[in-house]
Amino acid sequence: MAKPNRQYSKLTDWRSNLPMQFMLVQLLVAAVIIITSVWFLKTIETERLIDNQEFLSINQGKTIVAKLQQKTNKIENLAVSIGALGELYQHSPQELKTAIPALLDQPGQQEVILGGGVWPEPFLFAPNNQKDSFFWARNFADELIAVNDYNAEGISPYYQEDWYVPAKFYPTDTTYWSKSYIDPFTQKAMLTASVPMWQEHEFIGVSTVDVALSSLDNFFNTAISSQGGYVFALDQQNRLLSYPDLDNNGTVDRQALFQPFATFAQKHPSFKPLQQTIKQVDTDFIQRANLNKAYEETQLANVIENVPEHERAKLVALINQNANNKLQQVELVASLKLDSDPRLKEPVIVTVFLMPGTYWKIVLVTPISSIAYNSESLASSVGIYLVSIQIFALILLFIVQNKLFITPISRMVRALNDSNPAKIELEATTRNDEIGMLAKAFSSRTRQLEIALASLDATNLALEQQLDVQQQSKTELEEKKEQLNSVLNSAHNLIFIKNKKGEFTLVNDQFCSVLSLKREKILGAKDHLIMPKDIAKVNQEKDQIVFNEKLELSYEQSFPLDGNQHIYLVTKFPIFNEKKELTSVGTIAFDISASKEVELKKRAQFEILRQETSDNIRVIEKLELTNKRLQSESQQAKFENNRQNNFERVKRENQTLYPSLVSAIVKPIFRKQDDLAASAYRLANDEINVTDFNTKLADQTERLRHLEYLFSAQDYIAKPIDLVSLLEHIVALLQPKLATRNIVLEIDSDNRLIVEGVHWHFLLIFYRAISNTITDAFYQQGKTQNMKIGLSKANQQIVMTIYDNGRGFDETQLAELQMTLDKAEVKGTLSALSVWLKSEFNGQLSITPLPAKSEFNTLVSYNLST
Repeated sequence: MAKPNRQYSKLTDWRSNLPMQFMLVQLLVAAVIIITSVWFLKTIETERLIDNQEFLSINQGKTIVAKLQQKTNKIENLAVSIGALGELYQHSPQELKTAIPALLDQPGQQEVILGGGVWPEPFLFAPNNQKDSFFWARNFADELIAVNDYNAEGISPYYQEDWYVPAKFYPTDTTYWSKSYIDPFTQKAMLTASVPMWQEHEFIGVSTVDVALSSLDNFFNTAISSQGGYVFALDQQNRLLSYPDLDNNGTVDRQALFQPFATFAQKHPSFKPLQQTIKQVDTDFIQRANLNKAYEETQLANVIENVPEHERAKLVALINQNANNKLQQVELVASLKLDSDPRLKEPVIVTVFLMPGTYWKIVLVTPISSIAYNSESLASSVGIYLVSIQIFALILLFIVQNKLFITPISRMVRALNDSNPAKIELEATTRNDEIGMLAKAFSSRTRQLEIALASLDATNLALEQQLDVQQQSKTELEEKKEQLNSVLNSAHNLIFIKNKKGEFTLVNDQFCSVLSLKREKILGAKDHLIMPKDIAKVNQEKDQIVFNEKLELSYEQSFPLDGNQHIYLVTKFPIFNEKKELTSVGTIAFDISASKEVELKKRAQFEILRQETSDNIRVIEKLELTNKRLQSESQQAKFENNRQNNFERVKRENQTLYPSLVSAIVKPIFRKQDDLAASAYRLANDEINVTDFNTKLADQTERLRHLEYLFSAQDYIAKPIDLVSLLEHIVALLQPKLATRNIVLEIDSDNRLIVEGVHWHFLLIFYRAISNTITDAFYQQGKTQNMKIGLSKANQQIVMTIYDNGRGFDETQLAELQMTLDKAEVKGTLSALSVWLKSEFNGQLSITPLPAKSEFNTLVSYNLST
């Protein structure tokens, strides 16, 4: 009976066979697993990859900004060095003209550095020059040439430029990076790094280095050329510094540069979310900067006066931020996704960084297409792999269904013993029971370990890149250290630094020479080991005072040198680290022995003099009382006598001026007469034509007519005089002199002005006044120069006014001249005329500077009473 039953069992319908049912169930489970796996890989895995890409973009962006910061740091250090030269040689222009081009012409920097120089405050470097800049720029052959266009008259003052004014409010050795612009003289797109120059707490100007925008283009175009994305930058006012080409033919859209990013976003609407994010970043930055203002709005009124209104708040925030809490590290300010990029035409990840020092925004754009492609490729590969495994499992289950549970467990045990995770992964993908769960848990732990190892590899790569950056920084630090040692060792003063333990950490060659010890024996030693005991004790006490009070300290200290006692003026100052912690004390000692010796001799001489004069003190006191009384009594008499003497002197000079005046007027006419005689001889020989001779004869006749009028009635008898006619004759005789100096003279008066007076007096006053203005106001020939003489009479007062656009008077010259006029002293033509007018005509002379926008610079008025 059993055998038939077994036969019946074998002949059962194949559709109700347990292996077949199990296989169908397995097919259903496999289909679910494949579908869910593909969905997982295409959704969750994609998001994970995007998160990883954002993390990689942040690290990559920081690396790019770090490399860019290395370049800007070199530019800033160069500008600081030029500023140091400007402070040192501000009164030695030849030294500046030699040193600045040498600094700017660095090898391999021709495409980056377009120029630079020193821009002093008005009248500081050269008291007579309002504009005295020292600027060099590259020509078309990349050669540095001096550019003096900024110093030319008629050109907008450089000390009102946007790259100059904000630098006044920056601390020493800090850099203000300007907006991008096109230089008006070199016509090159650039931006300027400006460093303020200070001397004795006074702002004396700025030093600049001009950087080509094209160099930024080259840097950003090669920054991530192999990554499929691109980088662009915005300056401090969110204007485009660099942007890759937008045209299909590869041409660069230069019109996109120099414009605000808000305008650029309007032309490319897909950038509007990024524009809103940048706007919010600037708003937060301005709010943080205004929490602790270093400068009030009234102090910065002149800075923002010529700045566009929408840029003022940002500029004020930059100045306050730099003065209080300067940004030290690269700051990630925003990270967002855009549905479409105008250049890549696909979804992207945008990461925005704020760069220290320059406050530029560096924008990194990364496409998402590569991430989606990787996820789909992974889903396809895993799907095929899963299907293959399921087919293999079904065949295996169909053949060995009796070993449905024993065989998998045995395989797992063998796999665990053999450390073969592939077999366990196979079980995890083909079974959904407890055995499969156990295999999945083990596989999950394996994947976690793999992910951790990958994360460690990425961290190791980042650390290697950081070490490269640190190595470059170390190299630059060594170069700076060599430069500092050169400066210290060239000084003739004693310079050394000690740490908190009292050990010497730095000394210059002069200090080693004074102690007659080698540097190796001094470094690491303490005072009492290398100095005399009393000097070491004082040095240690003063160092302790500086450590306790954290303030600068100066005192005098004697030191034996070459068998003699030398006196040094010692200055000690604290040295702090980046955390504002006091780490060392620096010392600079100046040898003042010679000046001390002179001081002691003067003290001894003074003591002898004091002893000699002590007996005469009482007599001197009595004489002082008498002297004060006599001074008060004679002061008025002295002033009156001085005024009378000056008047007599001027009167005598005026009487002796007649021959010189006649000589000054007649000599040119006699020379013209000789020329006319020579022309007559040439006319007789037919060397010139009659018309030219007649013209010269008419001109000479006209001069003689004017001369005859001026000297025909030279006496001291008062008679009616036409002052207008007299003035016109004088101007006519001075016409050759006016023409020589390119002066245009205008007479503004009535047709006639008859007064009663001495002809000689008016001739002398008019001639000397006009000649003085021609000689002193127009001391050099230049563009067309103008004079205007006015003549009027009112209330028995004759007023002659002379306007000119000559060099004028500054405040100091005008004050000195006015003091001379008030004291009735004679120190020149104007003071002599003033004394004569007061004494002879009860008149006065006044000088008035005119406003800068007026046609003339100076007004001189001569008032005479008739």
